[in-house]
Amino acid sequence: MPTRYADPPMEQLLLRLPARHREVLVATYFRGRTTDEAARVLGLPPRAVKARLYEAMRELCDMRIC
Repeated sequence: MPTRYADPPMEQLLLRLPARHREVLVATYFRGRTTDEAARVLGLPPRAVKARLYEAMRELCDMRIC
């Protein structure tokens, strides 16, 4: 049951993230790509995608969604 204290929708949370974190989340979780596939699409080394995913998930956890 929704309340006025509900967490903000995912779109709002994503907009709070830096663009570099948002783009890797979209490229992996929302587009269903592996980190290697996302790295090719984004033109980044796979280790950079993994690091940014880790940082993005930590930020989302700090926003209390995990």
